[in-house]
Amino acid sequence: MAGRGSINYCVRWDSSATVSASLRDRVQASLARSFNKWIDKLEGWNGWPYPDVNVKVVGWAVRDRSRLQWTDSSVDVYVGDINEGAPQCSPPCGRFFHQNGDYSGCPGGAAHHYDMSLWLTAGMTGGAGGDWGQRIGSEYYVGALDSENIHILLHEIGHGFGLDDFYDWTPTGVCCFIMNAGSATQITEFDTWMLRDWWRHLKSRYGY
Repeated sequence: MAGRGSINYCVRWDSSATVSASLRDRVQASLARSFNKWIDKLEGWNGWPYPDVNVKVVGWAVRDRSRLQWTDSSVDVYVGDINEGAPQCSPPCGRFFHQNGDYSGCPGGAAHHYDMSLWLTAGMTGGAGGDWGQRIGSEYYVGALDSENIHILLHEIGHGFGLDDFYDWTPTGVCCFIMNAGSATQITEFDTWMLRDWWRHLKSRYGY
């Protein structure tokens, strides 16, 4: 809502593998496709204002600049700023750190801010997600870039909307849905109605 239908990401590349310009662009394309699979469930429902969301990767964070095999300036690059054992994007540019939208300390200004991080960690199985972004295995993600449904990423994006894990109980009559990790590989009708209920409760904050 703050971005009027756009979301900026910064990628935390916690891996010794190299990233080509082509792989960089495929990461953005698959992330946009996955994020909008959730948005598609809101399109045309109960006043939701955006038919799709423009998802853009504005930066990459790495331990060593040599991991990134491009020289153009299409994205910001952050090198050697380590937090929680992994390279991080500039905190002054992050919405998680500046939820009031003040990016005056961001080196590139507000246009270079990021709303979420995509943390890609070598050797990781499973994932994690929240209002800060998503964390999944780098090998898993790169291997799934062309998949129609990157199900671990879809699950973690669901957490970004505030949807819970369902590990301890299953709703009556429902067996399989993306927020019950491992039971479904795509967003289901049950996931859809949970997301719509989220919007139903929050839309008045934004004048809808």
